[in-house]
Amino acid sequence: MKHLPASPTRSISPPHASPPSEAAKTAEIEPQSQPAPAWPMVVLATLSIVAALYFARDLLIPIVLALLLAFLLMPLMRQLRSWRVPDIASAFVLVAAVVSLFAVGVLTLAGQAQHWLADAPRVLNRASQLLPTESGPLKNLKQATAAVQQLTRGTGDAKPLAVEVSSHDGMLTALGVSTHFVAAAVIVFVLAFFLLAFNSQLLNQAVESRETFSEKRSIVQLLKNIENGISRYLFTVTIINCCLGLATSILLWLMNVPNPILWGVLVTTLNYVPHVGAFICMGVLFLVGAVTHESLWYGLAIASMFAVLTSLESYLITPLVLSRSLQLSPLAIILSILFWGWLWGIAGGLMAAPLLAMLKITCDQFDSLQGLAALLGGEGEKSGEEKKKLAV
Repeated sequence: MKHLPASPTRSISPPHASPPSEAAKTAEIEPQSQPAPAWPMVVLATLSIVAALYFARDLLIPIVLALLLAFLLMPLMRQLRSWRVPDIASAFVLVAAVVSLFAVGVLTLAGQAQHWLADAPRVLNRASQLLPTESGPLKNLKQATAAVQQLTRGTGDAKPLAVEVSSHDGMLTALGVSTHFVAAAVIVFVLAFFLLAFNSQLLNQAVESRETFSEKRSIVQLLKNIENGISRYLFTVTIINCCLGLATSILLWLMNVPNPILWGVLVTTLNYVPHVGAFICMGVLFLVGAVTHESLWYGLAIASMFAVLTSLESYLITPLVLSRSLQLSPLAIILSILFWGWLWGIAGGLMAAPLLAMLKITCDQFDSLQGLAALLGGEGEKSGEEKKKLAV
């Protein structure tokens, strides 16, 4: 049997591949877009942040107050720096001056405030007696209240239950509150001192974290703009609030209202809460004036005069002093007060507007956050280029 020669093996070449299209080349060059975050995760992260802010409020409130105080004193710090005063010495002098004013104010007004708080039930009772109750629904309400008191008074030899409050417990409670207040104040002043004294070092550390020179220059300009804008806003608002409190004290002194300095300090403090603080002060001054002079018309006159003062401050002086780019939306202010008041109580309500202003000034420096800045701003918003010049 004859064997046939084996045929040589042939390599089978793959079919000729077509050159990649332009779309495929573009897809290979362009990076793939990141997937959008899932909304459940965003909501969960937001709730976690809010819970952390709530449970850590005893730690965060002094830190935020120290940051606000440092921004408030920064313009004076720059002035002392231009006079070749070292930063540590400048920070010590400024913080020591604030501590001295704070201590003098507390020691001066604590007694007056304690007296008015202790006398508040009598003042409210006296104010209720000034209301006309001889006719209308107020008369029915008075009669119903008298009937309830007659029913609950009891008959026979039953004696009312006397509740004795130990003065020792009251002293311990007052001491605990005072200790907590003093400890928080010490934390605020110490942190503010270090933030002012080492401001340049913190800026240098932020610059060193960048690699290229253009990034270093951009981060310096960005931080300077934010710092200057926040410092100018807080310093200007504080000066305006102090002038409003001084004008209110002079008005109350002329109207023969006792303790005018106490009510001036109250107006200065509550004016950090726009709109809401003015209404609260108006009600308090109406009550104080009516009880002091035994006349509802006198209280109404004092409240009306204060309404004129606060209207001039809110709608004329503040818009003229501050640029329009620093104006805040009234709705955003109310929502911020509600949120921070619910989260951090009275301290949160007082810091709501400054925190909102800090957020808006920061958003003005980023093109990607211009939409949020427009929502937070009031009427007559300027262009993005003009917003970035707010610190110049």
